[in-house]
Amino acid sequence: MSIHLPVVPGRYQGAWQRTRYAEPASPPHHRADTTTRVAWLQGKQWHADLRLPTNGPDFTGITCLEACDRHQLEWLASLTAFAGITQIEGSVCTWHRFQDLCPSLERDVGQLIWMDDNIIEERHPTGCYVEHWQRLTRQPAREVIHTDEQGQLRWLEIGDHAIAITPRPLAANTENLFLPLADAADDTLRWRASLRFDYMQRSHDGWNILLSTHPWRVGRRVTVVNEHKIYSEIPPN
Repeated sequence: MSIHLPVVPGRYQGAWQRTRYAEPASPPHHRADTTTRVAWLQGKQWHADLRLPTNGPDFTGITCLEACDRHQLEWLASLTAFAGITQIEGSVCTWHRFQDLCPSLERDVGQLIWMDDNIIEERHPTGCYVEHWQRLTRQPAREVIHTDEQGQLRWLEIGDHAIAITPRPLAANTENLFLPLADAADDTLRWRASLRFDYMQRSHDGWNILLSTHPWRVGRRVTVVNEHKIYSEIPPN
């Protein structure tokens, strides 16, 4: 029996950046955030999303996870980055997370309200938060998808925007994903943080990494290779 995945309406497809976050959804807001850099790519079915706060640790001199100290590892493992299939019914959107850097047991559901043709307001169903999303791509934008042999998303490209995903190595104790960060061993944090999301934009000389859940990768250039290796770094001149 074949399974038909939901198709996202065309007006939602594209690359989006978050311009506002506030809690609760209605004033007075107890918390607001306009500095976290957030990229959301939405295709016909797949989505990918990553969010980088600006108040993170200093990664100067760091080039790999093995070089990170405990504080850096806890911060990396706490980041929000996920990918999966999107389902939109009316104004209610559910992001089914198949890969999740810091998973929880809560469903990711929001009510989407169009403010104009290029700005969406997202509200939590019970009013916990409100977010504003601004479109970065023109419509229609070309979509390119690569998945691996396990069906995991490895590359989602929308126009001149892309998110590349490097999955975690297989592990015997996957329940460690739900350990409180303070209780996890360094090796466990390193494994949890090894799920890598790179957000990049295309320019005349290739793809340039603008955001990454491994911050030391920002500024590197990559080229797409094939659906198996996905991409490789371009050596500096």
